[in-house]
Amino acid sequence: CGSIHAHRRGMLARAASSFARANAQRSILPAVSRHARLFRTSTALAAGQGSHIHRDSAENNEDTPFEFTKESLAEIDKYLSRYPDTPQGRMSAIMPCLWVVQQQMDRAHSDIKAQSKYEGAFTFDRPQGSGGWVPLKAMHAIAEKLGTSHMAVYEVATFFTMYNRNVQGKFHIQLCATTPCMVCGAYDILAAIEKHLGIKCGETTKDGMFTLTEVECLGACVNAPMIQVNDYFFEDLTPQNVVSLLDNLKEGKPVMVGPQNDRIHCLGPQGRTSLTTPPKGPYCRDLSQIADP
Repeated sequence: CGSIHAHRRGMLARAASSFARANAQRSILPAVSRHARLFRTSTALAAGQGSHIHRDSAENNEDTPFEFTKESLAEIDKYLSRYPDTPQGRMSAIMPCLWVVQQQMDRAHSDIKAQSKYEGAFTFDRPQGSGGWVPLKAMHAIAEKLGTSHMAVYEVATFFTMYNRNVQGKFHIQLCATTPCMVCGAYDILAAIEKHLGIKCGETTKDGMFTLTEVECLGACVNAPMIQVNDYFFEDLTPQNVVSLLDNLKEGKPVMVGPQNDRIHCLGPQGRTSLTTPPKGPYCRDLSQIADP
C-alpha cells in the first residue's frame, strides 16, 4: 500500500507541476497566438478589410463624389420590386444595393481579356462586383434611396467581407488559404505574389494595379491552389505560372481562366470516371411551364 500511495503522490506532484508551468506560460501564449494570427491579417485590418471601423482617406470620405449610373438605378429598382414597399421591406434591399455599387465601381472588368479552353464556355459580359468597392458616400446614397439610416447600411457593409470598403487596385487578387489550398501550396503562391509585386496581404502596389487579400474558401478546392482576380478564377497555380499570370494581366494580354495546366475542368489524372454518358433521369420538371402567381 505504501508504494501505491507514494506512486499516486508522485503522479499528483507531476500533474501539479505541469499545471503550474501551464499557468505560468498562459500569460505569454495568448500574445504569441495573437501575433501569429495577425502576421498576415494586421495590414488588412488596418486598411478596413474585415474591420467595422471606417478611416477617412483622400479617396474615401464623406466628400468623395458618387452618383448612381442609370444602369445601377435600374438594377436597384428591380431589386426593390421584390420587397414590400415598407420601411422594413426596403431595408431588405441593402445587400443587393451594396453589390450594385461594387459592380459599378469595378473599372477593370473590360480590360481583362479572359479566355476559356472549353467549347461553349462564356465569360462575364459585365462586372460581377468582386473587382469594385463601396465608398462611404455610396453607403449614404443607398440610405437616402431606401429611406433608411446611414447606420443601417453601415451594419450590413461592415458585417460581410464580400464588400470592399476601401479603394482596390485595378486587379484585386483574392488568395484562398483555407485547408485544401494551404496543403497544396497556397502560401508558396502567396510568397511568390508578395515577392513579385513587392507588397504584403492587405496592401496595394504603388502603381495602383494590384491589391492582395487573403480570403477563406472560394470553392475550387479540387483545383487547389487558386486565386480569384476580380471576377475570374485561376486554378492549379505554381509559383512560376502565377507570376506569368500577373504579368499578362498588367500588360493587357489574354489570360486563360480556370486551370493553368493541362487539367480539363476538375478531372483527376484518370480522367472522367463517372457520368460518362448522359444521365437517364429523373430530370427536373420544366419550370418554364409554371405560371407566375
